[in-house]
Amino acid sequence: MARSPLTDVAWEYMSAQILHMATDLGLIDRLAEGPRSSGQLAEETETHGPSVLRLLRVLATLGVVTQTEPDRFELTELGGDLRTGTPGSVRDVFRFLCSAGAWSSWGDAAHSLRTGGTAFEHNYGMPAFAYLGRHPEEAAKLNGAMGRMTSETAAGLIAGCDFTRFHTVVDVGGGSGVFLAEILRSAPRTTGVVYDMPTGVAEAAQTLAAAGVADRATVTAGSFFESVPEGADAYVMKLILHDWDDEKSLRILRGIRESIKPEGRLLIFERVVPDVVGAEHRRALLADMLMLVLTGGRERTEDEYRGLLDQAGFTLASVSGPLGELGFSRLEAVPSA
Repeated sequence: MARSPLTDVAWEYMSAQILHMATDLGLIDRLAEGPRSSGQLAEETETHGPSVLRLLRVLATLGVVTQTEPDRFELTELGGDLRTGTPGSVRDVFRFLCSAGAWSSWGDAAHSLRTGGTAFEHNYGMPAFAYLGRHPEEAAKLNGAMGRMTSETAAGLIAGCDFTRFHTVVDVGGGSGVFLAEILRSAPRTTGVVYDMPTGVAEAAQTLAAAGVADRATVTAGSFFESVPEGADAYVMKLILHDWDDEKSLRILRGIRESIKPEGRLLIFERVVPDVVGAEHRRALLADMLMLVLTGGRERTEDEYRGLLDQAGFTLASVSGPLGELGFSRLEAVPSA
C-alpha cells in the first residue's frame, strides 16, 4: 500500500511547536552568539541538558542548526530568522501562533465546529481581544506577529495606490504603526493617525519615529467600536474586518461612515476568498479557520464585503487583484449618496 502524503501533515504541528520552544526559551539567541553544546545551552537557559540535546537534533533536521560534532551545534543562516530583534525575524509569528491561547484553541477546535462559537472563549471565559486587553504581554506577541506580516507586505499593498491624493489618513486598528509609516513614506505631504486600543498602539510612537515620519503622525488610543477620529479624507483598515463577525464589522464600518468626509475614501486590505477555491488559497483558508477558533471573525468573498459595505452606507468602487506574496486585495469604497 502506498504511503499517504497526509501522514506528513499529521506530524507537522510538532515542528511548529519545536521552533516555538527554541525561540521562547532563548536557545536560538544563545546559539547566535556562537556554537554551543547541549549542556552549555541548558545551563545558560535553565533547561534540561539531555532534553535540549534531543531538541537540537530535530532543529538540525529542520535546517535551523548544524550539528558539527556529536554534541556541538551552530546556528544556520535560516535559523537566524528566529533571532530576537533582527530584521526579517519571524520569532514573533511563532510566539503568537504557538502561544498557549492559540495552541489550546486549536486543541478544542471541535467546539467551534459544533457550536459556531470560538474555542478561545470556551477555554478562557472571555473573547480573545478582551483577554489581550487584560494581558499586555500576550498582546505584545500579537502586535509583533502583525508587525512582521505588515513589514513583509506593506510595500506591495501600497504599490499602485496613490496616497498623495489624501491630506489625512487614519489607520483604523493600526497597531504598532508599521503600515501607516509605509504610507507616509510614500506620500511626503500626507499626515496620518494610528488609531487602536492602548495595548495596540503601545509601540506606535517608536515605530513612527524610527521611520522618520513622527512629525506627520499622531497616535490615538480608543475603541473603533465606539468611534474613530473624525474628518479624515481616507480611512484604511488592514486585516481588521476579518477579526470580527458581520455584526461587529458593521459597527466598525458605520462608525467610519459617520466620521468620513463626503468625498472620502475607505481602503480595506484583506484576503478576498473566491467562490471556488484551489490549492493557492490555502493560506487564506487557514486564516479563516484561525478566525473561527480564536476571534469569531472570518475571511469573506467579494460579494460578502459588498453586502457589508452597502449596509454600512458605502459603495464598493473597486477591488484589486491579489497584491504581494500573501495575496491580500485592496477594496476601495466611497460613501453612498
